[in-house]
Amino acid sequence: MKTKIILVALIVFSAFGCKKQNEKKINSNTQKDTLTSLEQLTAGNERFLNEKTLHPHQNKTAVLDNQNSQKPFAVIITCSDSRVSPEIVFDQGLGDLFVIRNAGNLISNIDMGSIEYAIEHLDTKLIVVLGHTECGAVKAYINDKDGAYKKHFSHIDDIVETISNESEEIEADKATPKATNYLGAIDANIKHSAKLIQDNPIVKEHKATVVSMRYDVHTGKVTQL
Repeated sequence: MKTKIILVALIVFSAFGCKKQNEKKINSNTQKDTLTSLEQLTAGNERFLNEKTLHPHQNKTAVLDNQNSQKPFAVIITCSDSRVSPEIVFDQGLGDLFVIRNAGNLISNIDMGSIEYAIEHLDTKLIVVLGHTECGAVKAYINDKDGAYKKHFSHIDDIVETISNESEEIEADKATPKATNYLGAIDANIKHSAKLIQDNPIVKEHKATVVSMRYDVHTGKVTQL
């Protein structure tokens, strides 16, 4: 009798588990079919914040589905910071996002080439520049006194110098000194990268949408600027 009860419990548990897995698959597929690319990211972040993540396309099936080609619905240019992982904070999986990362979410020729590849060859229509609070690259720029970083002759100097030359940073600093305007400096950096992408002829030709976003490492929330 005890054995039968255990067997029934295992069957019920297994059936319940399969049902939940099927519900996750249906929910993720339905959202991909009915929501815009930006809405998919927003909905994913809401699930992440509310601890209701679906973890879509994070299995062997997704590997097999994407083995011969990829069709990401969004390009994400973001920082290398270990606290900022687009697939996690947007609750996406394999084949969903074309992610480009470097310290300070900057746009070099190589980064721009990667964006162009996604637009031209993968037909991706949404490009997101995702900056974040507590960004070390922006902090280095803020704390750089009279070009002190240049004295070190390291490649970090190149990051700081690039940010200090951004027109949006220069304007933000004129309005409010960067030392007391940390969040403003972060947003200016994000908007600068977005502007560079918007001005790209290939991005214009393919009518891709460019969106600026900021991730809060304290809360997990993504805000559109």
